[in-house]
Formats: sequence, C-alpha cells, structure tokens
Amino acid sequence: MIKNKFIRILSMVIVIIALTSYNQLKKAENTYGTTKEVINNSLNKDLKVSSKDSDEKLADLLNKYKNFNMSNSKFEKGYYDYHGTINNNLLIQMSIYPLPNEIVGSYFYEKHGKEVKLKGKAEGKDIILYEYDQSGKNTGIFKGTMDTVDKIQGTWISGNGKISYPFSLSLKSILPGSQYGKRYAVAVGETSDEDVEKFANKIQGYIINNNKEKLAEEMSYPISVKINGKNTKIQNKAEFIKNYDLIFNPSYKQAMTNAPAKYMFANYKGIMFGEGQYNMWINEIASNNGTSKLMVTAVNN
Repeated sequence: MIKNKFIRILSMVIVIIALTSYNQLKKAENTYGTTKEVINNSLNKDLKVSSKDSDEKLADLLNKYKNFNMSNSKFEKGYYDYHGTINNNLLIQMSIYPLPNEIVGSYFYEKHGKEVKLKGKAEGKDIILYEYDQSGKNTGIFKGTMDTVDKIQGTWISGNGKISYPFSLSLKSILPGSQYGKRYAVAVGETSDEDVEKFANKIQGYIINNNKEKLAEEMSYPISVKINGKNTKIQNKAEFIKNYDLIFNPSYKQAMTNAPAKYMFANYKGIMFGEGQYNMWINEIASNNGTSKLMVTAVNN
C-alpha cells in the first residue's frame, strides 16, 4: 500500500515537472519570436537609414562635382596614364584626358582587361570621376585628391553608394599636347588609335600562339635583337624564324604576353608596346608602292 502511494505521488511530481517545462518552453518561444521581430525591424530600419545616407552622400558628391571649375585643374592638355590599385589588391590602369569642361578617359582591371569608360572633373586638389557601363549606367565613382598629378589617392564608391574601397594611382606617363582621340599621332600621323591598338593585339596574338611565320611578316628588316645576350641584326624573315626561340626567350615572351595593348606610350620615335626593359616599338613604314603600314621597328628583348 505504501508502495502504491509512493508511485502515485511520484507520478504527480513528474506531471507537474512536465507541465512546468512546457510552460517555460512556450514562454521562451514567445520571447524568441518577439526578439526576432524586434531584430528584423531594427535591421530594416538600419537598412533604410543606410540607403538614405547613401543617397544623401551621392547627392552631395554630385553637387560638388557640378560646381567644379576645370580652369583651376592641375591637368594640362594631353593624356595622363596611371597604374594603381583599388582596395590595395585589385590592379588597375587608367588613362584620362582633360577637355575644357570635363575629363574623359577609361580604366581597366589588369586581371581581365575589360575597359570601363570615365567622365569627370577636377579642381585644385580634388578630382571626381564617374564610371559607366556599356548601357550608360553609373557603376562607380573615383573621389580623390592630389598634391600634384603624379599621385591620386582617395575612395572608390559603388554606383549605389553602399560600398567603398580605397584607391591609389601613380602616374606612369604623359603624352603632353596630344590631341584627344589621336594619342599616337605623334608617331603614326593619321592612323587611328583603334588601328594601332588592333595591330598591337594582333602582334600579341602571334606571340601567344608562337606563330613565328606571321610575326616575321610584321617586322621591319634589318631589325636589332639580342641573342644569348649579344646584339644581333636580323636581316630577313628566314633569319627571324630560325632564331625565333632565342629572341622570344621565356622572360620576354611572358612580358609581351601580359603587356596591355592600350594606353601605350608614344613619341616621335614610335609607339612602345610593352613596359620596362621588355618591349617592342611600332612605327608606320612606307612601302615601295607609296602606301604605308604599321610594322615592328625595334625588339627590346
């Protein structure tokens, strides 16, 4: 009898504990649901504030941009070519040209080479460049400062104003006095910039594919090269093809494979395709029939 009574009491205790646990669980669920709702509302509020702040910042930037006076810009007539980074790790190259009322140009990421159009203004130490995709949509903004044109630093801002990264640009070369749209005219006269860069791309394609026969046809002979460290004059196509592997050693081939075929330096001596110690020079050469064509006139391997 005592045993049965004990069992009944134990059963009642178990039921009471179970009911208490259930009530606490329901209370916790309700609390969690309320907390989750509060958090979501808070996040939504923060997102709205962030979006509003972004819009205000972009509007302030646009107003500043509109008030820039290009007559007080540090840039003079000519092409300004830069290399640098976005976010300290994305390598870019940029070329800009100051027109009377605005700056025009483009830039590309070295990793994939796709060119992005730029329009902007500069006044004193300040410069703002808007970037645009092919449809004309604004995809980003370079907001920078400079003591001289040699160095531009600042912030790249996404088109919606919600993402920003630091950027830094160092001047690589200037083509002073060049007419806009004719950056290579000093070397090749009326030949268009597009045709020059197409030629450089064609040469690069031959190098990548080891098409020595086609490449040999684009050389102006005799042409000086280095073979086993010694200066050598190559007299004709046959000699070029025979010595191709010695001319295009691994270091030289790699450099020319990676060389950008745009924003190339030019002067009265020609157009330099490639950078540093490894490059080629391109010129317009007259043929016997009175026409002229682009050819490689120097190989610095």
